[in-house]
Amino acid sequence: MKQTQFDKHTIAWFKIAECVSRGEKERALGVYRLLSHSFNDNAIARQLEADIYCSFGEIEQAFPLYQQAMEWYTKSDRFLEAAAVGEHLVVMRSADISLRRDMVQLYLSLGMITKIREHIHVLVELFGQKQQWYDVKNMIIECARFADGSGRVGIYSDIIVRAHKVGCPWDIIAYSIEQALDDLCHVDNEKCIQGFLLSLHAFSNELHDHAVMYLKK
Repeated sequence: MKQTQFDKHTIAWFKIAECVSRGEKERALGVYRLLSHSFNDNAIARQLEADIYCSFGEIEQAFPLYQQAMEWYTKSDRFLEAAAVGEHLVVMRSADISLRRDMVQLYLSLGMITKIREHIHVLVELFGQKQQWYDVKNMIIECARFADGSGRVGIYSDIIVRAHKVGCPWDIIAYSIEQALDDLCHVDNEKCIQGFLLSLHAFSNELHDHAVMYLKK
């Protein structure tokens, strides 16, 4: 029976784990180099090498290797694997804006609303710390790719409410509300639009009133 890439990865890691448990980094890397040629999978090879460095606490060496693994997984449309590696990277560098954006895009591809919103919460906080308000508007546009109108309601509300909380200028907030409404009206789902208005009203009359006025134009 032909051995799968998963089986090869498991066997390779088992052999390498023996070296890691004995604190033999160079031997572990040597075993990795011998076995990596049999993978025929750049993503798995990079991830395994990163795992070795990470096991020895060498995060700076591991980080770019995990990034490469994530890129290779994404290029081959293995979004779940890419997201798993990405979550590992987030633990290492929680304030990395570029990485957080990549995670939002991956979860958009997977349609995982809870995870999208989780990373959006942090992203908007980071935008606020760096005064990168223009990126709040861009996120609304990026999230318009999400196919499910009801899913977008929660995502848009999160972006706008969180941006308001961290002191985003009113013109950016207003524009973001309008962008969200334009997209929801395009979906033409009255339930989604009303859900969006209710979510704004629950947080701020100012946000809700602007949305209602915009709809009346």
